[in-house]
Amino acid sequence: MPRRVRPRTVTVSALAAAGLLSAANGALTGVGSAAPAPAVPPDTKATASVSVTCPFADPIGSRALTVETSATLPAQAKTSSAATISDFSAKFTLPRDVALTLLPAGATAGSLQGTVATNISVHQSDRAEKVPVPLTVAATPLPETGDVTLTATGAVPRIAINTIGPVTLDVTAPTLALAAVPPPDATASTQPAPGIACTLDPGQPATLGKILVLPKATTTPGTKQKQQTGPGGVSTLDDPVPPLEIPTPLALVSVLTTSTVAKLGATVVSDPAFLINGLFILALDPDTGEIVDRKVTGSTVFKPATATFLGFGFVPVTATIEFLPLDYRDSKLIDISGGLHDDPVTGEPVLDTQLSVIARLSEAKVNGVPLDLGPDCVTAEPVSLDLSGPYDPFSVGHIRTDPEKGFVLPAFRGCGAGGQDLNPLLTGMSSGPGNQAFVDTYNLVPCVEPDQTQCPDGSNPPSPGGATAQKTQNTQKAVRKPN
Repeated sequence: MPRRVRPRTVTVSALAAAGLLSAANGALTGVGSAAPAPAVPPDTKATASVSVTCPFADPIGSRALTVETSATLPAQAKTSSAATISDFSAKFTLPRDVALTLLPAGATAGSLQGTVATNISVHQSDRAEKVPVPLTVAATPLPETGDVTLTATGAVPRIAINTIGPVTLDVTAPTLALAAVPPPDATASTQPAPGIACTLDPGQPATLGKILVLPKATTTPGTKQKQQTGPGGVSTLDDPVPPLEIPTPLALVSVLTTSTVAKLGATVVSDPAFLINGLFILALDPDTGEIVDRKVTGSTVFKPATATFLGFGFVPVTATIEFLPLDYRDSKLIDISGGLHDDPVTGEPVLDTQLSVIARLSEAKVNGVPLDLGPDCVTAEPVSLDLSGPYDPFSVGHIRTDPEKGFVLPAFRGCGAGGQDLNPLLTGMSSGPGNQAFVDTYNLVPCVEPDQTQCPDGSNPPSPGGATAQKTQNTQKAVRKPN
């Protein structure tokens, strides 16, 4: 039975809704002789480094090794065709005392050879199957001093993937069968070297890479499809078949927002927020399997931020500013959806999105004296934010409002308490055009270390207002919208 992995709710529901979990004979993969699928875009070099524990015989005992796996993966494949994985190798360093136990008794020099048996775990959502990969370690001499590094190489069987969507490839723990290379005049042993079944240390990423599986074209492009209308009756569909959408869940994405209010001369920097239920969605032509659209969806909560400014140019004021959804009385989540296109100059992906939010003011102080704005001091109309900029859904994005147009901050309503009407005051002080909004997104690198200082670079978002978070102004200059 295939190994089951923990399901990701967003992936399962999205793929099931699109009918993407059906596969021939219920299998996710099959190893066969189907013709290799063309790799477009080009193949990519993938690597994965994992720590394993190997139970060597006494007196050596269990030892920790690091196995570095590398391979060349196709970026795309099609159903009913084979995905060819090439240049597969697994490299590990054997401690010298372990290597010496594999040589004849008393020997301090010699060479090692053998085999490594491992698997590639191919999985999508809660479906997983293992593809065995036999590897060979060529004769490798021990150095005069120090440990010996062994490299195992071999051919990966071509994998026929029978389900549409992104498929993840994980490495697994190897079984080592190593022995000394016998002298040239010695009789070769017929007994295979004993296998050492290593185990993967828990709590670490083991992903080698991903392959996007596209549907195989079943009709000639441009031809109309038929549908059954009744016994013996066939009619031609007048409406085109809608594109097939392939959703890919995004990892943990940090969102940093910065806004400027022209009248106040104030810059509002929010603490990092996160994209919730983020999806990168490819829309494919159902006939050809070609990409016809790309978009990103998700939700976020912009955290309240405190701003300090001079009201009317001379009155020191502090206030908390929030951007909320239109139904802010019932929800805090702001839905985000934007389309991607390639910049005609740089060729880089650009995201265009439009947000409608409500701005709310609270906890105001004038000259240090609290000013009660009431519980519902908000803009009388939604704030419309048209954002655009360079964006990689799996890396970094820097989007912003138009540098010249910016956005309009509408008049305020509901401001004041105890009979005070503060709407004219706040509207006159802050409302108007020429304001700017910047949104920076960062895909965070997973970290399983209990000590955050030991996490790899990219595990934490940059500090608000930091140098990295200020790339927006610079990168925007090179990005143009298509004519």
